Amino acid sequence: MSGRSQQQSSSLSRYTSGRGGSDPFNGSQSRDFCNSFWGPGDDGPNILFKRMRNASKTTDELVNFWNERSIIEEEYALKLAKLAKAPIGGEEIGELKTSLDTLRLETEKQAETHLELARQIRDELETPTAQFHAKQVAHRRNQQSALEKKHKNKQTQEAYVQKAREKYESDCERINSYTQQASYMGGKDLERTNMKLLRARQTVQANEKDLANFTRALFDLLPEWEAEWKNFSDSCQDLEEERLDFMKDILWAYANDISTVCVADDQSCERLRTALDNLDPLADMENFVNDYGTGNSIHQPAEFVPFTEGAPAPSGSGRVRQAKFIRMSVRPPMAYSQDAQQDQAVHTTNGSTNPSTNGHSSSGSSAGSHIVPAVTAPPSNPPPPAPTNTNTTTPNPRNRQSGPLPVIPGGIRSSSPPPPMPQLPQQHQHQQPQIDSGGGNQILFYVKALYDYTATIDEEFDFQTGDVIAVTATPDDGWWSGELLDEERRVPGRHVFPSNFIYGRKEAGCARHSCK
Repeated sequence: MSGRSQQQSSSLSRYTSGRGGSDPFNGSQSRDFCNSFWGPGDDGPNILFKRMRNASKTTDELVNFWNERSIIEEEYALKLAKLAKAPIGGEEIGELKTSLDTLRLETEKQAETHLELARQIRDELETPTAQFHAKQVAHRRNQQSALEKKHKNKQTQEAYVQKAREKYESDCERINSYTQQASYMGGKDLERTNMKLLRARQTVQANEKDLANFTRALFDLLPEWEAEWKNFSDSCQDLEEERLDFMKDILWAYANDISTVCVADDQSCERLRTALDNLDPLADMENFVNDYGTGNSIHQPAEFVPFTEGAPAPSGSGRVRQAKFIRMSVRPPMAYSQDAQQDQAVHTTNGSTNPSTNGHSSSGSSAGSHIVPAVTAPPSNPPPPAPTNTNTTTPNPRNRQSGPLPVIPGGIRSSSPPPPMPQLPQQHQHQQPQIDSGGGNQILFYVKALYDYTATIDEEFDFQTGDVIAVTATPDDGWWSGELLDEERRVPGRHVFPSNFIYGRKEAGCARHSCK
């Protein structure tokens, strides 16, 4: 794999600015340390010394990172374990209690998983990294420190040679200058120049001797320095290659450990979702009533009967009647209710008589029996927001049978009307049907408006969110017939409204004032 240029900003960046466009390797393809850190000056040793010090610093920082990371996991695990022991839903029953127990159990398992991750970070990451850092410290103490001292001695010797060379070259220039001046001088000026020339020749001899000695000492030092620098470069390259391999492996192991914890957490969440799949609110409500309901008998106090002599004493027991109220729910339809109704249609087609998980339960279920909840999809969307634009459009009345329903606020077009009206309970099938006040049509049931609607043709009527509408006909195209329960706002001749703008059903057997 070809190496790429190291462009990142670091403390070594200043050494790359003086290269220009020249090739410091003179066409050589070797990039070994022992062949790549020579050149004039002291840049080569300085760069390699700096690289090794930075490498040791990085490893030490990674040791601190593993230590802090394990502490974080331990603290998180302890907090999860404490949270798992906190009481929650101790008085609940049914599938909700099962779901809450699953929540606590999975939280405890997550605490154990994160505690194990903390141990892995300490034993499998922090300890090996600390051991490698100790190896780097030993290399610096045993090899780099000694070579740095010899490098300083070499620098000192080179400084001596440079200073002696400057003095020697300066004396040579003075001798040449005095010799040239003496060639065209005479008299006392010539004598003074000759005296200067004599002193210069004496000085240059001493400086020449010093330069020769310093140069000889430097040349004696260089072979030993070159050999030790070559060996040190090889040891540095070996240690750096080992460090990069170690860093890659240790960071890879860390990523694997974190991924394992993420998978374990996801499995815990999946087990919680599985428990929630068995939680059906309607079935839980019916099971609660079957187990703990006190009955539908309404006991009334005995009526007062004046005492009459000779007559038997009045009985102290009152009359008992059965509760036959019709529930009118004001809850908005859940986002997943349509899916549940489709599931119910499939079960009905296959011959199943079990009640829908989100529909009305059968009135024939015996007391004390439990409804087995079906798997349902959890709600993914909140109830539709309040409409902001009431200027909706409806199809032409001539095409009403085949035209689509209007777009509800939020931009979602309903392609079909709500599901058909549920069958009335047995006790209400023989009640006297109610008649609307307009055209004498039978009222089937009552609904509530989910959004505001503005009529666009003469057959339609306006209504607002929360209005109660008496339904008299439910054609398949979704454009139902009915009238507002508020008689003051009724308009004669207007009886059509879109069925996708309403929700909730209440049978016509109830009193009208209870539907408000």
